[in-house]
Amino acid sequence: MDQRERPPVHPFEVTFDGLTLRGWRRPGQGPRCLAVHGWLDNANTFLPLTEYLTDWEIISVDLPGHGRSDHLPHPGWYHFIDTVHWVVRLIQHWQPEWLLGHSLGGGLISMAAAVQPVQGAILLDALGPITSPAEEAPQIFRRSLQAQEKPFRRRYYASYQEALARLSHPQLAERSLQNDANGYFFAYDPRVKYVSRLRMTEAQIQAYLREVKSPVQVQSYSRGILPPFGPLQERLACLAKVQLVEIEGGHHHHLDDPAQVAEHILAFQKENHG
Repeated sequence: MDQRERPPVHPFEVTFDGLTLRGWRRPGQGPRCLAVHGWLDNANTFLPLTEYLTDWEIISVDLPGHGRSDHLPHPGWYHFIDTVHWVVRLIQHWQPEWLLGHSLGGGLISMAAAVQPVQGAILLDALGPITSPAEEAPQIFRRSLQAQEKPFRRRYYASYQEALARLSHPQLAERSLQNDANGYFFAYDPRVKYVSRLRMTEAQIQAYLREVKSPVQVQSYSRGILPPFGPLQERLACLAKVQLVEIEGGHHHHLDDPAQVAEHILAFQKENHG
């Protein structure tokens, strides 16, 4: 489909429990897909894929504290499991057939699919979150307290181009960069960078993955985070129906080569649902 013929994306916002989440929606006659971005990224990370998933209806959201979505009120904290809650609320609201997630987003939807079933899920360089042994819990809590005590100083950039150079891809700039009298800065809530007070254990994550009954495709990129990830094989074994696709590329391969990423997505969707 020619770029000029492709349906435009339309902004949306939805509010749950006083928190407004924003993103964009691209109409389509194919399956409805909720797309969830990675840490410090935003909804625009999936724009290049819309060129190749031409028939899909894609709903891409800025997670709380990211892009144009609301920040949590103080003293809120961006715990991983609490963010899964917001993804589940979005699934309940939009009723997508498919889920698509990159990095943090992939970790989130791999757990959300355990409690809110869908037809299928695509995980880009992700499968669940980072975990810690139970005995490390007190140490992690102390690290969290120390992080909270350090005052945050927002970093400003003198020019748009200087700030743009800090992004993984220029596609993200529209929803990531803001400016005021002091210069350009990133819009994310600084608290998303704080150490969580509690990490889940590996046993807990695997219990969630065993509850995912829908087909799951995991795309692993050679220069990404999955190849060296220790528990990968154990987590894959927990899934009822999984396809591991190993691809040469970096962590943001869906931005660098969206055609290849989309090719695998479409083949998997056709194999499982025609």
